Amino acid sequence: MLKKAEEAGAEVVIFNEGNWKRVATRGTYLKNVSLPETALESKKVVYTCCMKTHRFAKFTFSLKLAVGFMVPRERMQLHIRHLEEKVSDLNLVVHPHLIIMDGRKCFISGGPATGDLRNPGLVLASGDRVALDVEALKTVAAFNGSSLRNDPWSYTQIRRAVELGLGVKNEQEYEVVDS
Repeated sequence: MLKKAEEAGAEVVIFNEGNWKRVATRGTYLKNVSLPETALESKKVVYTCCMKTHRFAKFTFSLKLAVGFMVPRERMQLHIRHLEEKVSDLNLVVHPHLIIMDGRKCFISGGPATGDLRNPGLVLASGDRVALDVEALKTVAAFNGSSLRNDPWSYTQIRRAVELGLGVKNEQEYEVVDS
């Protein structure tokens, strides 16, 4: 993937190889976090993520991907309590311009490392984390045996992200385009 990005002319930056900066999130559940300076200074950030359930956070889609920006020693503390709320608070300071989610395969239960695997056979892309995660939730929920059976808008990560203005507020604010 790195080779392809470089061949396309993208500047690839490995965040763990630079300096870290402590920043205030302005969140309620996560007040401060250490992030790579290069991530904070980047002109454009493109996420590539997978469609997976998560035993602690319910799911790990585009909102949860922001945890990968954190200095590793802070990630474990994030999981102690209010994980889903903290994930959304973290997204107040991490802003992707484009998210590409690999949904060719997905976990419908378990996760994030192992789980019940299914094959939706799709790739989702958006600049809106909430819309993308809602559509991924619908995809995972459509499989028998899925651990994500609730209304997508009822999950804590989504509700909190909507409260914080991180994306759309409802399905009327976006359109799904099938290609």
